[in-house]
Amino acid sequence: MFKFIGVLIGFFISGNFWGALLGYIIGSFIDNLRRKRYRVTYHHTTPNDFTHSLLVFIAAVVKSDNRFLKSELYFVRDFLVKNLGPIAANNALLELREILKEDYNIEDYCYLFRQRSSIHERFLIIQFLLGLAGADDYYGAEEVAMIDKIAHWFGINPIDYASLKAMYIGGYSRQSSSYSPPSTSTNLENDYKVLKIKETASDAEVKKAYRKLAQEYHPDKVNHLGEDMRKAAEDKFTKLNQAYERIKKARGFL
Repeated sequence: MFKFIGVLIGFFISGNFWGALLGYIIGSFIDNLRRKRYRVTYHHTTPNDFTHSLLVFIAAVVKSDNRFLKSELYFVRDFLVKNLGPIAANNALLELREILKEDYNIEDYCYLFRQRSSIHERFLIIQFLLGLAGADDYYGAEEVAMIDKIAHWFGINPIDYASLKAMYIGGYSRQSSSYSPPSTSTNLENDYKVLKIKETASDAEVKKAYRKLAQEYHPDKVNHLGEDMRKAAEDKFTKLNQAYERIKKARGFL
């Protein structure tokens, strides 16, 4: 569009062919910049690229505390089998074994993935990593710290990350080198964090927050990754609904 505007402006100012040509060149340059920005902003990864990136981030979390527990291996295997099928899952595990031998610069890899992925794809990665960290019912400080970094390098808003963290780590409070289970009194407080609101919010504000997140976290946001990954995203949607139902019950509204 800008190249045609450039032609008109160039010809109008100079009154000759060369002015129109210069306007065309400048306009084409602007059009190219706009197309590049559009691709970066709205580009989605392919299913294969997404799986590879997920494996790289799995390796980063696993290596953060220098051990790969059986519970973590089973968690990864079960997820891959459920979402990719037995054959593809086996190939992914073989790929993970090779990735674990490599020394990736995770910060750089996060920035690269951030450029070519949607925010919903990044949410899905963080969702899985938080589940992985608690696969043995023990949230190691090193693993959680690595996920914190990945979320930051992904460019995820701290409030959005706190909501995801509340869903999977829940009310766990940090104590020395691990995370201890939440007390009953902290569960409802955690539900408010999931909805990104304060406990003092009105009933109307609670409903509004839920509707907004229900749209934001809807599994359809990752349809392009295939039906299997869409099912994985449903877990986050389910946890949102559960938090909302507990708040509704505590407040006594429908």
